[in-house]
Amino acid sequence: AASSLAPRLAELCFQTAGAWEIGASGEMGLPHRIDRLSFFDGGDSAGTLCAVVHRAQGEGVFNAEVVDQAGAVQLRLEGYRSVTLPGALAGELLDPLRVLAP
Repeated sequence: AASSLAPRLAELCFQTAGAWEIGASGEMGLPHRIDRLSFFDGGDSAGTLCAVVHRAQGEGVFNAEVVDQAGAVQLRLEGYRSVTLPGALAGELLDPLRVLAP
């Protein structure tokens, strides 16, 4: 049901924002804070789902939505922030992710 899928959808947003952060800064972070998390009924949660992540105002703040194939929002995450882990990643490991955050 929708309640069992919700944590996976939130994790999809975390991973997508995290990939962008790694590409932009070379640093990896873990989830730290979410201002608001909203779930929506309806749509096709059994089909293909995509996370759409946008930088919000403020350093390292993101908003995200998970949408189905028809564009119906399944989950909205607002004001997501991560906490940076110590240590930078090796340069050659970052190359594939740098295209995400030019």
